[in-house]
Amino acid sequence: MHDISQNIESDGKTASILRNKLNAAADKVIRLDLQMSLYRNEERKASQHLETLRRNDAEAPNIEEAENNWFNAGQMLPSAQSRLATAVNELRLLLKKAVEYLPSDDDAMQHAVKASNAVDL
Repeated sequence: MHDISQNIESDGKTASILRNKLNAAADKVIRLDLQMSLYRNEERKASQHLETLRRNDAEAPNIEEAENNWFNAGQMLPSAQSRLATAVNELRLLLKKAVEYLPSDDDAMQHAVKASNAVDL
């Protein structure tokens, strides 16, 4: 009898730990996804500004500065994409483990599934 109650207590601790890990991983994915969106927006704005300058036959130094801004904005995207993909993979691995201990209607599970599904890789 002692072993059974110990296993239940252990599973309760495991579930609690998994909830904390799921929430943290989901929050990280959401944060990185927002960061990725910001980088995409910066790159898009820089590209639009560059195109506007080119259409308006702006002076070379202005175009050169705009090209540098566009290039720099674009440089952030690959590493941000990589960090986001890694975080999503880690979250999905946690979800696979969590289904053994948590019901699908658990708040942490719901939060993690929504975060995982919301990301556009």
